[in-house]
Amino acid sequence: MKIGEFAISTGLSKDTIRYYEKINLLHPEVKNKHREYNKQDVVIIETILKLKDTGFSLKEIKMLFEWSQNTDQNEKLTKEEILNLVQIKMIFKEKYEQMIQKENHIKQIKEVLLKADNKIQQLLVKNKS
Repeated sequence: MKIGEFAISTGLSKDTIRYYEKINLLHPEVKNKHREYNKQDVVIIETILKLKDTGFSLKEIKMLFEWSQNTDQNEKLTKEEILNLVQIKMIFKEKYEQMIQKENHIKQIKEVLLKADNKIQQLLVKNKS
């Protein structure tokens, strides 16, 4: 699909899509000087959006993508690769802890909303007659 269709299907602007290409998060196929996007590109965008939604920056997402694409589990890692892995692991741990805090916050909000809903329901029942 062309960039216009891809923008509509992902809910992103053409400029955002081009930016993701510029920073090497997306790699569409180029045919006759036109970008062609496929289902894998949609999956990549969905992954980017989910990661952003959970607090990852584009820099962190790029680091994660690069690591996952360039790592061969059968090869011995260099010191630089080990340092990168440690950095990625720290980022994951921090994001995980942030997500736990958000979950707890959401639980608290749900409890408040449930209590309010119960009070409203009681008032409606009392005043129905």
